[in-house]
Amino acid sequence: MSGNTGAGAAGWHDDEVVSAGLPDKRLARRLRRLLDQMSAAPGQPVPAACGDWAATKAAYRFFDNPRITEHGVLAGHFAATAVRCAASEGPILILQDTTEFIYSRAQPGKIGFTKTINAGRYKAGQPSVVTLCGVLMHSSLAVTLSGTPLGLTAAKFWTRTKFKETWTLKRHVNPTRVPIETKESYRWLENRTPTRAAVLRIDAWG
Repeated sequence: MSGNTGAGAAGWHDDEVVSAGLPDKRLARRLRRLLDQMSAAPGQPVPAACGDWAATKAAYRFFDNPRITEHGVLAGHFAATAVRCAASEGPILILQDTTEFIYSRAQPGKIGFTKTINAGRYKAGQPSVVTLCGVLMHSSLAVTLSGTPLGLTAAKFWTRTKFKETWTLKRHVNPTRVPIETKESYRWLENRTPTRAAVLRIDAWG
């Protein structure tokens, strides 16, 4: 993410971490290191990006640390996005959508469910239903009218195990009577508050 902050390409991650909501400087240094390693090897698994077993173990310890949250990791990026929005001229578009991260697990319940799919039929003619596990992310991306990305303004992570009660309710109640706060579509409204804060100065100038 280059933006208009004046940071060089080699140190882009410094601006993304400086305001991160991590509990101590040691964890912030580890996050900088992980950003450097993973941005140098996009699409690669953690061991390949880290390069050796010691660095891989350090990465997994970081991910497994109960004091590390997605909000703490992304706080610096959200702050940097707000700076880039303030430095940009003209209208800013906020693009929202939900992304599914699918994983292969023998016990999907330990991660969370995303959906079930029809994988065809057995020879006997019975449908083959496959349960997919993983995490869902609803994100809001700020871009200029020319298509330059400025960064995320908000992101929500969840799994569908939290919405089983809503599905059960829909079998007996008209979906229009289900409270909006219990629907997945509420994510579109939830992201509006942090997004509004990120572009508030732009609105004030307008």
